[in-house]
Amino acid sequence: MTKQITNIRIGIYLCDCDGKVSKKVDLNSVKVAIQSKAEFEYIRAVEVACTKAEREQIVAEIDKYSLNRLLVAGCSDPFIVRQFLQLADDKGINRYNVEFVDLSAAESVGAAVSAVDTALNRLHLRAEVGYEELAVIPDVLVIGAGSEAAAAAKAIAKNQPVVQIDNVGTRVIGLDGFPGAFTVILLENGQTVKKDFGAIVLALGAVPQYDKSKYGGVELGADVLSLSQFINAGKDYAGKKVGFALGKADEDSLLSFAAVLKAALDLKEKGASEVSIIYEDMKICADGLEQEYERARKKGVNFLKYTGEFQITRFASGIAFMYREPFLADPAKIVADYIVLAEDFVPAAGTLELAEIFDIRTGPGGFFQKDNVHSLPIRSNRAGIFFVGSCHGPIHGTDLYNEIEAVLAEVSAFAKGKVSVPSLQPKVEAEKCAVCLTCYRCCPHHAIEIVHGEEYNNMYFSAARMNPLACQRCGVCAAECPGKAIQLPLYSDQEILFEVQQPARIVAYACENSGFLASEFAKTLDPELQKDLQIVEVPCSGKIDIIYLLKALENGADGVMLCVCHKENCKFVWGNDRAEQRKVRAQQILNQVGLGERIDFVHVAANQGNQFNTAVKAMAEKIRQSGTNPGKVVK
Repeated sequence: MTKQITNIRIGIYLCDCDGKVSKKVDLNSVKVAIQSKAEFEYIRAVEVACTKAEREQIVAEIDKYSLNRLLVAGCSDPFIVRQFLQLADDKGINRYNVEFVDLSAAESVGAAVSAVDTALNRLHLRAEVGYEELAVIPDVLVIGAGSEAAAAAKAIAKNQPVVQIDNVGTRVIGLDGFPGAFTVILLENGQTVKKDFGAIVLALGAVPQYDKSKYGGVELGADVLSLSQFINAGKDYAGKKVGFALGKADEDSLLSFAAVLKAALDLKEKGASEVSIIYEDMKICADGLEQEYERARKKGVNFLKYTGEFQITRFASGIAFMYREPFLADPAKIVADYIVLAEDFVPAAGTLELAEIFDIRTGPGGFFQKDNVHSLPIRSNRAGIFFVGSCHGPIHGTDLYNEIEAVLAEVSAFAKGKVSVPSLQPKVEAEKCAVCLTCYRCCPHHAIEIVHGEEYNNMYFSAARMNPLACQRCGVCAAECPGKAIQLPLYSDQEILFEVQQPARIVAYACENSGFLASEFAKTLDPELQKDLQIVEVPCSGKIDIIYLLKALENGADGVMLCVCHKENCKFVWGNDRAEQRKVRAQQILNQVGLGERIDFVHVAANQGNQFNTAVKAMAEKIRQSGTNPGKVVK
């Protein structure tokens, strides 16, 4: 359990928000009720806490009463929240020791007191969160030989040292360590060498590949070229007729469209007699492409829309497209000297090998990066390893430079050789750690190492340790630990179980990345629906322990919901899968004691308020049919 902090000095500020709260609740009565039973250092009711004068007075009171934790109850305006967090930072109060309570929805003094009391108890239970200053390596490794890798390396080199390798002449064969201190094992000229880097950027690019099955089996030759062949040929096409075909390959990116527009303009400027582009849908939705399209039209490039399939036929005097135009009854034909066909893009050689070495996930088409909204566009499942460019799917122009800027912002944190980070990673009580490696195996981010020393007070003189830069703070390890040796700051077992000491009729454990946001949206759609519902926010559904489900029922809930990310879309890779396994086990226990189906597992995205409300109604109906929970403990 979380250790109690003895020197806790809490200041409570009850804000009337310029009269908005007092329309429903008398703040002085709230203050008197809290004073009669709560443990704190100082309390004051204010008219408008966010004015400059009030903030200055709060600053003075922090000094006068030596306050080290703050509770601000009033409205939930994000701007005001940021103001108070900044005030706390300026006064040396850790922002994780500041709690906010929204009193705007309180209908009575009792409801307001209960909300403040709950937040106050959270502050008392909260473990101290400090900051760690860590030495890091500023050097960055960029892997890739093409223009995308060169652009990334050039941008990063303005701030810190960069090494770029092609992964052909010099290859990666192994990786150890954590962000800020990776050790990369390289094979150079037949010799194995180790080099240290703070971060790694993968920019292998993508490789064009001609698929003749998409063009009716047409073979490439002197007069039929793939787009990459045409671009690399460097021939003189003055006086020639050239036709381009788009839409049968590379349908999901803009690379081929951008390349064809550039090539068409170049041909017209160099004297080609006729340039035609046939297309199904002209994709020009990127910076500069629409202007290129307009320039091409003005230069005389023919843009011809087709529908369905087209045929490529060779004649003695040339080659032709036979296609169907959407608004003409008869088939149309283009005769040309050369026909150029768009290609698909596939991952560069070495992509799969690097994915295995780095233990990072691939997605559609075998490219880097799982198709996960939480990771896009540059993040991998391992902190400190990033993607740039077409190594995670073909991208074009502005998108590439936006990604480079995003990666630059991430790796530049290491440029000075040290970083300061909040100590929010899970903490291990060594005396409880059996070094069973459960946490090590279940961590989706390679954030855990086993450390050794006399200071670890157990029979192995060893314990698990979570790296503060690699850890994503999902809490999966804490929920999986069979010895309960791991606790996650801000979401300890003690804090979460406190939330369900007196639960509502339905308790919903909700992932902060999906279910919790959906519940907030759902309130705006049907505020009445959540009156008998209690939301308990967790960092990831992977943190939801079996004991949380059973304790909520034991303490009086009639039903429990787990509101999690959709399949294959968990920010923490497999947190929702782990949660589902625990739900199944908890339900098995309930079935064994005859309590029936009282746990629901709900996949919901952050913007699915209606789906959230539908799930709540379904849970309420299940409870109505099953009746009141006979397993609750009456206190």
